[in-house]
Amino acid sequence: MYNKLFNRSAYALNFALASRHVALRHVRVNALPTLIKIMKFSLLQILGIAIAVQFSWSSAVKAQLTEKRVTIEFSDQKLEKVLKTIANKAQFRLVYNNQIKKNDTPISGNYNNIRLKDLLDRLLKSNKLTYEVINDQFVVVKTQTEKEIEPVSTPQPTYIPLINKREGFVVNGKVVDEKDEPLVGVSIRVKNNTQVATTNAKGNFAIGAVGPNTILEFTYLGYSTQNITVNSGAFITVKMKPDPAKLDEIVVIGYGTTTRRTSTGSQTGINAEDIGKQPVANLLQTMQARMPGVSIVQTNGLPGAGINVQIRGANSIGRPNRPLYIVDGVPFLSEQINLAASLAGSSGLPSAEGQTSPLNTINPADIESIEVLKDADATAIYGSRAANGVVLITTKKGKSGKTKFGVNASTGASVVPHFVEMLGVDQYLALRRKGFANVTTSPAAPTVSSAPDLLVWDQTANTNWQKELLGGTARTHDVSANVSGGDTRTNFYVSGTYHKEGNVYPGDQSYQRGGVNVNLNHSSLDQKFTMGLSAIYSTDKNDISTTDLANYAYNLPPNYPVYNPNGSLYWVSGLNNPYGFLYQTNDNRTSNLLSSLNLKYTILDGLDIKSTFGYSKTDSKQTTIRPLSSLNTAFTAPTTGTSSFAYTYTNTYIMEPQLTYNRKVWRGNLNVLAGGTYQYRQSEQPYYTSASGFPSDDFLRNISSATLISTAASSKEFKYASLFGRVNYNIENRYIVNANFRRDGSSRFGPNRKFGNFGSVGGAWIFSEEDLIKDKTTWFSFGKLRGSYGTVGSDEIGDYQYLATYSTSSAIYNGISSLNPSRIANDDYQWETTKKLELALELGFFKDRLSLVASYYRNRTGNQLINYPLSPQAGFTGYQSNLAAQVQNSGVELSLISTNIKNKDFSWTSSFNISKNENKLLSFPNIEKTSYYTTYLVGKPISFFAGYQFLGINPATNLPSFADLNGVGGTASPTTGLSEIGRGDRYFIGSTYPNFFGGLTNSFNYKGFNLDFTFQFVKQKGRSLASSSFYPPGYMYNAAASVMNDYLALGSADYLVTAGTGGVNGRAAYFGYSNWTGSDANIIDASFIRLKNVSLSYTLPSKWLAKVHAENIRVFTQAQNLWTITGYKGFDPESQGITTPPLRTIVAGLQFTY
Repeated sequence: MYNKLFNRSAYALNFALASRHVALRHVRVNALPTLIKIMKFSLLQILGIAIAVQFSWSSAVKAQLTEKRVTIEFSDQKLEKVLKTIANKAQFRLVYNNQIKKNDTPISGNYNNIRLKDLLDRLLKSNKLTYEVINDQFVVVKTQTEKEIEPVSTPQPTYIPLINKREGFVVNGKVVDEKDEPLVGVSIRVKNNTQVATTNAKGNFAIGAVGPNTILEFTYLGYSTQNITVNSGAFITVKMKPDPAKLDEIVVIGYGTTTRRTSTGSQTGINAEDIGKQPVANLLQTMQARMPGVSIVQTNGLPGAGINVQIRGANSIGRPNRPLYIVDGVPFLSEQINLAASLAGSSGLPSAEGQTSPLNTINPADIESIEVLKDADATAIYGSRAANGVVLITTKKGKSGKTKFGVNASTGASVVPHFVEMLGVDQYLALRRKGFANVTTSPAAPTVSSAPDLLVWDQTANTNWQKELLGGTARTHDVSANVSGGDTRTNFYVSGTYHKEGNVYPGDQSYQRGGVNVNLNHSSLDQKFTMGLSAIYSTDKNDISTTDLANYAYNLPPNYPVYNPNGSLYWVSGLNNPYGFLYQTNDNRTSNLLSSLNLKYTILDGLDIKSTFGYSKTDSKQTTIRPLSSLNTAFTAPTTGTSSFAYTYTNTYIMEPQLTYNRKVWRGNLNVLAGGTYQYRQSEQPYYTSASGFPSDDFLRNISSATLISTAASSKEFKYASLFGRVNYNIENRYIVNANFRRDGSSRFGPNRKFGNFGSVGGAWIFSEEDLIKDKTTWFSFGKLRGSYGTVGSDEIGDYQYLATYSTSSAIYNGISSLNPSRIANDDYQWETTKKLELALELGFFKDRLSLVASYYRNRTGNQLINYPLSPQAGFTGYQSNLAAQVQNSGVELSLISTNIKNKDFSWTSSFNISKNENKLLSFPNIEKTSYYTTYLVGKPISFFAGYQFLGINPATNLPSFADLNGVGGTASPTTGLSEIGRGDRYFIGSTYPNFFGGLTNSFNYKGFNLDFTFQFVKQKGRSLASSSFYPPGYMYNAAASVMNDYLALGSADYLVTAGTGGVNGRAAYFGYSNWTGSDANIIDASFIRLKNVSLSYTLPSKWLAKVHAENIRVFTQAQNLWTITGYKGFDPESQGITTPPLRTIVAGLQFTY
């Protein structure tokens, strides 16, 4: 036996080490220890060996089943119970008939180290029973007159009563999908009975039946449940039909799973299929326009740029409103990596530049699903961190069946989809000359220093700086490979990926990412113990300029010369040469490890103990090199280049033990969860070093050669502990009640208020299951009312905010530097809380081919975490405190999913969602005594547009005039401050948040072809380009033709154009333009409809695949941001302002699986 075991392990080792070019032709047992010592195993190799040994060991044990030794003692127990105990100890599957149950005479015995064969003989023969071992894994107990039965085909471990053939029969069969492909893991159950089975890798099954007219129930994820009536043991083939509404689809929730049908909370999600149809690097972008209540905004088009996510509005005043991210059960960083990694953001230390979204480090191709939790019922289990919603990210796992190898490769290009029409050189120079004429009452002559564009530069040069700086093509390359497989007990998924994304800027800057994802799941023979290991490691490099060149592409004069005659960069006071930033080095490297280990053991039927252990580490190294040749010597006259170096890391440890209990109580199912969390996070910046005074640019990386060196370091830690629980009671899948509770403790809060309690209650009534409605109509198939109320919290405050802090002072006392108090301590600093209320209606029509979900919600956030200002006499500028200000978000969400057409060759499905959220500051007691008095208005959104009321051109002055709303100023010179509080002439114009937003997705399938496209729509206000153009016409800055034309059309250029603030005319013109850009004339409609995503693919037919022995081959092309309809006159209505807009991307690729 053991020779066979080691021989199989040796050959598995030979295969696993093939990548190291090690050939093991014949390996003897005694050679293995030596071989293991000399090899350096990678994670993938160890995984291969573990699986091979598992398979080999299982085979060896089965071969010697009846030779196993068993020790057992029993007293006054029924034979059935004794046999079950033996089956657990010897690890075999027990199949028996009803004769055992009839034998209720108690028996006793004490056997020590007895062979299984001998033990069974003694117990069974005396009861006129016999047994048979089938496939070395089943022990079939039967009466001595029974014939041999067919073995059950790899079902889940269970006790399957064998029906006497005078009463029943065994049903054998196969389960396939709509394409006649076998389905693995389909659950088969005899209705009104305890017998169950599952299909094996070939889709085959066997199950005992109770007699004629037996109903077998077949269930499988994503497919409609089917009931088949059988009357004999004839072989049957069952074809499963996809469930169009997917109401019974299993979805991930906090610390568990549920189905969309029985869920009492509000959540929305996206699966791997939809994620894979989008050519994006950041998985958050896959959620755009596809989830009601979830606003996703791409801040700019730079590779690796940050993504702003808001779930049902902003809750906090002056604080981040980021959701909590959970990846495979482990919390994930939500801050921008470089801001989080550099402790400058919270400690005041300087920081190397550059920001990267943390979720950019995860390959979207490795994601199985993303679920967004929104209401109190869904989020309260996460307590103090769930006020802004929770995003649950689940990575792909292996599946039972043969080992599969897949590759996905694509390449493409990205460009700026829209440029702004600028002033040509003739228009620009004409305005410059006019500006100098209007500076004073008499014309002022330009000089070489004040007007090089008029006196020095080429008057005919007309460079389009947008095409020069933003007109490049960003090449994109993606390659990923994965291998997966397993059996009913062990499965694995391993993938590797490489992504490279270029930039539209000149040069060869890029964002690169590589990573490995490993998932391993295993269960014991009796299925009582399961374990899951997940590890994601990724590393990226971003050397793209941290300065957005869109600002220079917009403002740079059209005749600006980039180079001097000698080839060096040209500099002039007041203007930076954008190519200087391209000469600088910005090297940002980040590595991220996210790992988790899940252990679960079934103590008793329905009682499980589980624990999750998580570890994550994020490293960030940042290098910035600014050579002297890249600096503006005409402005600051630097004499040396500069360099800076920073390294930061964050380690996070988490442990979450849990206990779940599930059993039938009265008419329903009771599910109870209890658990706890302990989390520890340490962030450290071992060094930040900046240097200058180098002999030359050749020494910029050699710190020791600098004459001026500045260093800093910092460290912080965070501890978090909690207890949580959930009780769910489901009565006949009709009435469902769910309650959550969590008590959290955090080191971020004062010693008097470290702990907080959070909880929720939710309920659902599936009224379509009522007798008055069920099966009464053919068009109405599902109806559910649900609601929830609860309290969650936020701890987005950073660490040590409740402590007193001191800063260094320039004052010297007795030769010692002094310290000044900078923040007063607050031992009562506590949690910010959000109270969430929701009511929702879910409907299904025409056998769920059409489904609708409509929700109303109201969230109120109080106990706001803000910086409370103090008077100067206190010696502090302010302190961190809680205020009773309340922010309310209320709104409605609607989503529709429709299967319009579905037949053998063609299908068409549609999904639509729309969301409307209203944000307002509900109350702020004594706001007039705080510094927020000039920033916020009670009854208005916490983020809004404020500006002057533009009245037009005053005929008396020929200058812009504005309403005197506070009655104390003039119409030409309005005063700052809000008119609503009598502090100025600026008034509330509108909210910066969208009025409504949503998306429409259509999917068409015809034979092997698939076409998907998604439209995104947003109704919103925004600032025009003029709001970002601070200089009036006539200054040495170019501007959009639409901005200048609109402004000059208001009146006479003799009064509106200026080259400076000199004289009465120049000053009046300057401030007239400045006030106009800050008025309601430049708060415009920024609504848009965008063809967000298009995916077209073709999957080769099965007969072609068979020729190359492939399981799947697919060719595809995908596009992002393909087309936009908008009246916004700027780069992009989504990002707005003068910034590199989201790029238009088109890729093509090939995917195959063997």
